[in-house]
Amino acid sequence: MDTIRQTLKVIHQLINEYLRNIDGRSDDWVALTNIVGHDGSINDSAKDKVVMTVYNITKETVISTYTPAKPGGESFAIVQPPIYIDVHLMFMANFSAQTYSDGLGAISRVISYFQQNPWFSQANAPDLGADIEKITMELESLGPVEVNYIMGMLGTKYLPAVFYKLRMLPFAAPAMQSRTYPAKGGSIAESPDAAARP
Repeated sequence: MDTIRQTLKVIHQLINEYLRNIDGRSDDWVALTNIVGHDGSINDSAKDKVVMTVYNITKETVISTYTPAKPGGESFAIVQPPIYIDVHLMFMANFSAQTYSDGLGAISRVISYFQQNPWFSQANAPDLGADIEKITMELESLGPVEVNYIMGMLGTKYLPAVFYKLRMLPFAAPAMQSRTYPAKGGSIAESPDAAARP
């Protein structure tokens, strides 16, 4: 499954539903897009919107109790352990001078939404992938220098923005890497053919 795209689309849809219920606005407040094009041109579809965009992807470092040996009849299949990633998101109020205050109001409501919904699972977001047990949204506190760097990296000048870390997005392929067999005493011994592999 296209994990990152699907997860962000679900969150994007949920937050727009929340904002429409509050404001009665017919179109979306939040746009999942870039603030500018790769050629530096202005993204017209992002005007007068809260722009939801990814500015970094990092590996989550968690202590795992994962065991790679999965029972299957008289042997055990060895699969690669899952990895978890964090997606760093920016919500930027891309509103013109005449509607600047509207953008501040929209950012406030985005913060309010994630304060009420700091995590997502199948219980409150059933369209998430079946492999996602729980993901969280954590507010990040960035200093002016970091914010300035991110804005420049994204090709825009400063606009009011809030930053979140979407944590614990799993990537787990079920493909078997090798097969092992129980040894005497109940321990697991790797098959000779698997041990010979580089």
